[in-house]
Formats: sequence, structure tokens, C-alpha cells
Amino acid sequence: MKDECIMDAQQEQQQQRQSASAPLPPESDYDQYFERVTRVAARALNLPISVVCLDRPGQPEVIGATGCERDVVFHVGTYYRRTLQCEEPFVVRDALSDAELAQGPLATSELGIRFFAGIALRLPCGKPIGMLCVMHSMPRRFTRQQRQMLVDLGQMIEHEVGLRKLDSSDRLQVLQAIDRLQAQHALYVETFHRTPVAIAHIGRDWEWRHMNDACVKFFAHSRAPLTKTNILDLLDASDRTKLEQAVQALNRGRGVEVLTLDVTFRLRNKQSKPARVQVALKQTTSTRDGGWLFVIHDTQAEQREKTARDVREAALHRGAHEASEVLRRAHEQLTNAERQLGATRVDLRAIADNLPVLVAYVDGERRFRFANSTYREWMGLDPEEIVGQLTHEVLDADYFAAIEPYVQRVLNGERVEYEVGATLNGTHRVLRGVLVPRRVHDQSADGYYLLVHDVTERTALLDRLRHQAFHDALTGLPNRRSFLERLDEACAAGGDGVAAIMFIDLDGFKAVNDTYGHQCGDEVLVEAARRISRCVRGGDLVARHAGDEFTVLLAGPAIDRAALEKIARAILQTLSQPLTFGAKVVQLSASIGMLPRDQAASLSGEALLRAADAAMYRAKVAGKARIVVHELHDSPAGVYG
Repeated sequence: MKDECIMDAQQEQQQQRQSASAPLPPESDYDQYFERVTRVAARALNLPISVVCLDRPGQPEVIGATGCERDVVFHVGTYYRRTLQCEEPFVVRDALSDAELAQGPLATSELGIRFFAGIALRLPCGKPIGMLCVMHSMPRRFTRQQRQMLVDLGQMIEHEVGLRKLDSSDRLQVLQAIDRLQAQHALYVETFHRTPVAIAHIGRDWEWRHMNDACVKFFAHSRAPLTKTNILDLLDASDRTKLEQAVQALNRGRGVEVLTLDVTFRLRNKQSKPARVQVALKQTTSTRDGGWLFVIHDTQAEQREKTARDVREAALHRGAHEASEVLRRAHEQLTNAERQLGATRVDLRAIADNLPVLVAYVDGERRFRFANSTYREWMGLDPEEIVGQLTHEVLDADYFAAIEPYVQRVLNGERVEYEVGATLNGTHRVLRGVLVPRRVHDQSADGYYLLVHDVTERTALLDRLRHQAFHDALTGLPNRRSFLERLDEACAAGGDGVAAIMFIDLDGFKAVNDTYGHQCGDEVLVEAARRISRCVRGGDLVARHAGDEFTVLLAGPAIDRAALEKIARAILQTLSQPLTFGAKVVQLSASIGMLPRDQAASLSGEALLRAADAAMYRAKVAGKARIVVHELHDSPAGVYG
């Protein structure tokens, strides 16, 4: 077995040597691809001259050029040699500052080249095979982003040269794989930039590598100047030390994957901005792409949101009917392209998987093209297996039916928000989602982005607060506010809304509290509420007005006086029955004031309630334990129980 491994290694080394020494395709095999690359390089880097040369016996051969003739190859020998000796881009900001280049043929020719930037083209084994360069007749600066773009364009040429050495079937498979990776890369980059949380890649030199739009917005800075800063320079000494120590602990591992710490950033307007920073080690095999992923939370914004939420909840306690919370949303167009596809895919997948929301992209055919790991947590589904499936194959049937109208709207180009209840993986949740149409070059929507928050706890809290605001905590009956609201609605309904109103007061209840204590008094009130509720009809409303006072709304069209008195008499009789609580026996009675609606058809709800209260008071004055019906234009009529 050991001998076989040695032989395999030797064969692999021999194949690599053959690959490294294999002749490059002749000029006839090349098309306009390299001409297009030079035009792209010139436009993207804002430089007039771009050249691609490959190594040939004797001297390099120009296979693509923009802004100059191909005979420029006779002048670039010194630049070509020095570029192939460099691993990174070889940049000359001003040729006159270099003695060798200042006297060279490129600087002294008609072109008069002063600025030069080139990157060596290499085979996978590392052997240099040529050069991509850009030039200008005037000295220029060459930024970090321009250097990276030159490297990316060089890698595209290397890939093309390598593909042209494959047979047609292998080449087709590789091209298809690259197309898939590029599509995934574009989707991950777009998700990264549309995420409303500030996210950045910081290199081991503490300088910015990448940042999303939310990060630029957090620092109230434009992107280019912010990129030139060092993140440590934005912190005070104590926070800087704390961050450095945290990152050292993260680098050492020891089971720690993500560190969270609170710091204060100094903005360019000399203001301070507190933030909660989450730091994770960036997984990569590239030295330059190493470093850390920073997720920066604006604690001031979060505190402002919490304060606003507290104000809304307090308003609910004071009787407000509704409270709403705005779902944070952000989406912006894709502005980045052409990065290291593999490393970017890992980065953006990690970011999306750590967001506590469902994140997905669904294409125009309703197939999932991206899904984060929250689908596994909420729905028990592997996000990798979801990709490629139709939405109705993935989602629960009820949930799919609930959101279908919103999906139709977003595919018509409308941005949509919804809130629905759904059972996911056996757990009932209240879900609030945002559907954002995906447009390409202002065309009609060819899919949509989906972000879904779980608002179950917030919805349950609002329901509890609403119930507390409109119900009596002791008896569970509607309270005075709820009764008046229902009464006003019934009055607005006209003759079919209110049949009669009763105002009930327990006789002798104060003596119960004085004799047996308030706990016993509370038990009496609960039992009285239960007895009254049993005496009324299904659609009627019983409420606790205050203390030992209760109100009853007999709903529906007017009923005859005998039927009303029958209900009132039943209440009077049941409340006169002894109430037994252990060894305690409480004997009460009640005074009832009753107002038929036909006696006051034009009165408001408050006026009706006051009239019924006045009738109850007359029942008290008349000796208690009786019913008094409010009569217009007549003296009150009393009915004994």
C-alpha cells in the first residue's frame, strides 16, 4: 500500500510538470475574448490603455489590447519581467521616479507612459504564463479596490487559458460549474448588502475589507473614506484594549465561536455612538482574506425602539386599543461583483444563518433558490434540500394558502407585508413577513426576497394587555369601560340593539367585608357575578361596574315588560339565596334599577346607564331587595322580589 501511494505521488508530480510545460494554445485558437477583457479592464479601472500578453519564445506576445497598437510588446520588456517576479500587483505610480523605467522605451516612446499596473498570470502550479496590465500617460493613484479588481480580472484570464487546454466536454462542465457559482455568489452578495444589520469583514491588520450599506449608515460615513480608516482608531483606549483581548481569545479558540462586547465608537462628527459588537473568526484559507466578521448593533436605536415599545404598552394599560411595531426592513440594489466565489459563499451563508428570521429568495417559477438555517430550526427542513423545490412542496398547506394572495401581489411588482398564524413543525407561530420583488434592469419581478419574523410572543402580550384593559381582574367580567363601549355600539344599532339595561347593587355588602374580611368579600363578588350571568340570555352582557355594583345589557329588539321583569326577578331571587364559603354563610339581597329602551329611545348610552342607576338608587331608598323600573312622565314603579 505504501509503495502504491509513492507511485501515485510520483505520477501526480509528473503530470504537474507536463501541465506546467505544456505549450499554450496557438494564436489561431484565441477569439475576441481577450480583447473584451482589456476593454472591461480599461473601463472598470478608468485607465485608457490595457494589454494582455502571454509568454512566447523570445518575447511576450500581445493577445489583447485596448488604447494602443499590438507592437507595444516591443516596449514592455522591463515591466513584463518585473511583473512576473511579483506575487501581488506590480504598480508604478510615476515611471520618472524609477531610474530604469524612466529611461526605458515605454516612457520615451510616443505613448509616454508614466503610470503602470500589472498582475502576473499563472498556471495552477504557479508557473507564470503572461501578464495583464493597464497604463496611463500621467501619474496616477491605484486604490485597494482597483488592485483587487485587477487581480480578479487576471484570475478570469487564468481560468480561460486553463479552460482552453481542456477538451470540449470537460470545458463545458467547468463552465457550467462556474456559472452556478457566480449565480450563488451574486445572490449571497445581494443578501449581504440588503441585510439591515451592520456587518463588516475586518482584516488581521484591523483595516476594513468589506462592509454592507447598513455598516456605512451606522458610522454616518461615506464608503471610500471609511475604508481608509482603522477600526481601532474609532475606539477609545479602554475599548480598543477590550476588543484586542477579545479577538485574541477568539483566535486561541478554546470552544469560543462568537464573542459579544459593548463598545463606544467615535464618529467623524465627533459624536460618540455606543454599540454591541459580535465578532466571529472568518473561516478562510487565504492570508489576505483572513480576519474577523463583525456584526454591529446600534444600541441607541435599540434603546429608542424599546422606549417607544414601552410607551405603546403603557398606552394599552391606559385603555389604548392597538399597539403596533414596525418591522425593520431594508433592501438596496446589488453594487458589488466578481469576488472570491468560494470564500464569499461561506461568509454570507454564515451571516444569513445567524439571523433570527427566515431569509429566502424564490424565483419567478416559485422555486427556492436560497434559504437560511432558520428553516431547519423552525420547520425541521435542511436548507440545502429546500433549494430547487417549489414553495408548495416545502410549506405547510395552510401556511401556503394564507400567504398565496401576498405572493401574487409581490410577483406583480408590489412590496408586501403580512401577518398570519401558522403551525410550523408542530409549533403554532404568528409570523410577520416582508416580500420584496426582485427586479433586473427595471424589468417586471422575476422572483422575490422573503424575510419572516416570529412575533408570537408580542401578539400574545398585546392580547393579554387588551384583555386586562377591558375586563375586571377579580370576576373576569367586562369592566365599566367595556360595558359602555358595547352599550354605545348597541345604541348605534337602533331599535334592534338594546332591549333594556339593569343596574344591580348588592345590599349589605359592606357588612360582609367588615365581618368576614375582604377575601371573603371578593369570593362573594365572584359568586354574585356567576349567579347573575346564569340568569341572562346568551347574547346579553353582564359587567362589573365598580365595587359591589353590576350592570346588565339585555341586547336585541324590545321585549315585553313581563319578560324583562322575569329576568330581573330571577337575578333578585338567586342573589337572595345564602352564599356558603366553608363555615361562613353570607345572606345578601340586591337592589335593581331597570330601564327598558322604549322608555328612553333617544338617550345616549351614558344617559341610559345614569337612568338605570337612578332607578337602582330609588330601589335602595324604598327599602332594598326590590326592582325599580324607570318610567318617563310617571312616578317610579317598584317591583318586589
